[in-house]
Amino acid sequence: MADAVRIAWNEGTVAEWSAAFARVPRSTLPQSFGYAQAMAKTHGYVPRLGLIEHAGRPIGMVQVLERRTLKMFHQRQLHRGPLWFDGEPESRVLEAVLRLLRRECPDNPLNHLSFLPELAASPATGDLLLRCGFRRIGPGYRTVWLDLSKSDEELRAGLARDWRQRLKGAEKAGLALDLDTEAKNLPWLVKQEHEQAQVKHYHGMSGPLTVRLRNALYKANGVLLAAALDGKTPVAAALLLGHGHAATYQIGWSNEAGKKTSAMRLLLWRSIGHLRARGVRWLDLGGINPETAPGVTEFKLGTGGEATESVGLFR
Repeated sequence: MADAVRIAWNEGTVAEWSAAFARVPRSTLPQSFGYAQAMAKTHGYVPRLGLIEHAGRPIGMVQVLERRTLKMFHQRQLHRGPLWFDGEPESRVLEAVLRLLRRECPDNPLNHLSFLPELAASPATGDLLLRCGFRRIGPGYRTVWLDLSKSDEELRAGLARDWRQRLKGAEKAGLALDLDTEAKNLPWLVKQEHEQAQVKHYHGMSGPLTVRLRNALYKANGVLLAAALDGKTPVAAALLLGHGHAATYQIGWSNEAGKKTSAMRLLLWRSIGHLRARGVRWLDLGGINPETAPGVTEFKLGTGGEATESVGLFR
């Protein structure tokens, strides 16, 4: 079985890689080539692109970001991958893939790996990673996936009752909406996000990385900055980033006026329609944490999406 599985590294063109990425139903932002470009300019990482094959047939893909320091130390990030074209493979194939990744991404005094597999949390999967030589060092990633292939009626019916009522109130609040596909006001939103993170004591994506992500993604129609205005004053704003047939809700901000009018619910609802028209089929609503951010978690779960948790952070 192991002989029938291989990872072809850095073969083909970027266009071919992008076409393969488009085959992934629920792609993740850190596995997109735009993310790799932004990380290269911000932190000096170089992408290593792998096409996963089984019995000569492509079944998935993986992007590893690598950085070398002092000519001898290697740092590698493999976050929210591998990704699969037709669902997660059977356990024997998955084990062969993980063993290949362990061989290509060692962890020792000269090689450091940060591995956040896009694999559902379960005792069996955790044991599999340990058996393949990985060591768990932290919790997995929790998020909510919303299926945008559903109709507006189906999505509304799936909303939590309070979420739906607040959305109705926001629709009657007289707010003006601006959907900016170039995110021209992103520096302003990054500043609001930075101030919000300081108040709420969380670590958001850095401003330089966020701006470079915008720069890498907007030409591929992968950026949406949605803002709600009371007159000419912004009361809420959100940044959504597209990657393949999926998108990620990256930043959400609202002031007190925006909270009173539930402006963020209106922004997200209108953004969903815009993303669907672009061909986006899944929306990753970003991280949730019921312990440290119960309000944000309740907001995202209230959309009726699917809550998921990955198996953990490994070295």
